[in-house]
Amino acid sequence: MIDVIKDEYRRLNELIDFYDKKISAYPKGSISKKKRQDRIYYYLAYRDHSRVKFEYLGKDASEKYKEVSQQVEHRHRYEKKKKEVMESLKEIEVLLRAAKRQS
Repeated sequence: MIDVIKDEYRRLNELIDFYDKKISAYPKGSISKKKRQDRIYYYLAYRDHSRVKFEYLGKDASEKYKEVSQQVEHRHRYEKKKKEVMESLKEIEVLLRAAKRQS
């Protein structure tokens, strides 16, 4: 039983490394939409040290906006999956500690 738990622990750690690599490949931040007069402009908002920076993506759903928006969405999905894996990892760590105490 302990071997199965150790294998799952190892697998979850590998998944976290995999998700970290995927997350780092995508741009940080989120999409910000600003309305000026009657036009809508899109920006990538991200934190650079303590400052928030805005990178212009285009107006009215430009190609650059669509591309970056899709990349940010992918990053959010990987972050969500990583969070789920980390929660599972905590449960496995508890099982490992309990199994070691019993043996």
